[in-house]
Amino acid sequence: MMIRAETPADHDAVREITRAAFGREPEAKLVDLARAKLGDRAISLVAEQAGNGLTGHILLTPAKIESKAGTQEAAGMALGPVSVAPSVQRSGIGSALCRSALSCAQARGAPFVIVLGHPAYYPRFGFVPAAPLGIACPYEGVPEAAFMIARLDRAAMGGIAGTARFDPLFETV
Repeated sequence: MMIRAETPADHDAVREITRAAFGREPEAKLVDLARAKLGDRAISLVAEQAGNGLTGHILLTPAKIESKAGTQEAAGMALGPVSVAPSVQRSGIGSALCRSALSCAQARGAPFVIVLGHPAYYPRFGFVPAAPLGIACPYEGVPEAAFMIARLDRAAMGGIAGTARFDPLFETV
């Protein structure tokens, strides 16, 4: 398996993988919108397997933490969606995509990555619940354990507290 940057030739396959992985359209629409709106500010990676073609996709988009009074703000990234073709799920593709995406975010200097996701899955990549660190989820009704953060640069995250903000494109889907 090879993890690489998404290219325009991958768009249709990524759309189909995302639809199939989630069983619905909004996540695929989000990926398309991110490409159009964010361009190089997003990180979009695909997993490719010999004989199977594209089997997975991951997206990271700009995010920030708006400060509470008296604290600093920070700009980082948000992870999601992560999509793996149903026929090859549970084979390590999603994990490989997550590790590669976090490495890319760190290489870009992002001090953190936030995610809304399954609390049993994402901790293996260094994600921890964000609320105990003073970072609030911007959405009502999200279980506290499902909103997590990976602090890629702990020194830069010192004193950072407030409400996380995903790119506004998340509000359109």
